[in-house]
Amino acid sequence: MDEPIPFKRPIRWTAPRADEAETLIREWAKDTARVLITTHALDRIDERMEGPVIDTPTVYRILQRGRVSGHPVRNERGHWQATMMSRMPGGRDICAVTVIVRDDRRLIVRTVMWKDFEA
Repeated sequence: MDEPIPFKRPIRWTAPRADEAETLIREWAKDTARVLITTHALDRIDERMEGPVIDTPTVYRILQRGRVSGHPVRNERGHWQATMMSRMPGGRDICAVTVIVRDDRRLIVRTVMWKDFEA
């Protein structure tokens, strides 16, 4: 007998939930060719070098293993945007504001920023 195919809930593109955006970003980011890190994000990386090093592989790890902070929002171009967050060594959280471009099946990292942990 054939193995059953697990059910995969389709994403509600009219209003994706945080867990849907997180799953999609993690999945798409496995192929780093789908990820575009903007010049603005690279400039912010250079500015925010204090503490643990932020580099391109770190940005990919944030997208591949992080979690969505808050809820996805529709940006000025009509794409869904979510903030992926990941804990860095030393207890600081780092965020990557990520645009989900559905038509091209790609991700655009708009900016990278520290979000210090508040207990």
